Amino acid sequence: MSLIMRTVSRVLIPFIFVYAIWLILTGHTSPGGAFAGGVTVSLAIALSYVSFGVPLTKERFRYSTVHVGRILGMLGFLVIGATAMVLGKGFLGNFLPKIGGHFTMAGVIIVLSLCIGILVGCEFSLLLYYLFGGEEG
Repeated sequence: MSLIMRTVSRVLIPFIFVYAIWLILTGHTSPGGAFAGGVTVSLAIALSYVSFGVPLTKERFRYSTVHVGRILGMLGFLVIGATAMVLGKGFLGNFLPKIGGHFTMAGVIIVLSLCIGILVGCEFSLLLYYLFGGEEG
């Protein structure tokens, strides 16, 4: 890619990641927020593939790291569901207190949004990895 594309991408990618984190953390107050945040993470990685090439992007975002993130996102989701059931609630039932403030008012929903954002971001990033010729799996 051209020098202009690499320079603009080098500036934009960190801002895209920050925006994705904001979407994930506010996902409990907007429809599809955590999912959209996860997709935005993978879009930043897609921009890296296009701008810097496959080898450099695969070096920065290793398959094993992204795979572990996917597993942790799913395990977090399942642990929250199982904990709710142990405490006598339904699967994914709210067992955390709902207190004031923007991030803590939703009980377990904010934690579930975080797990969903991590899971979706890692899944879509692995999809990009395979599309760009990944061998692991």
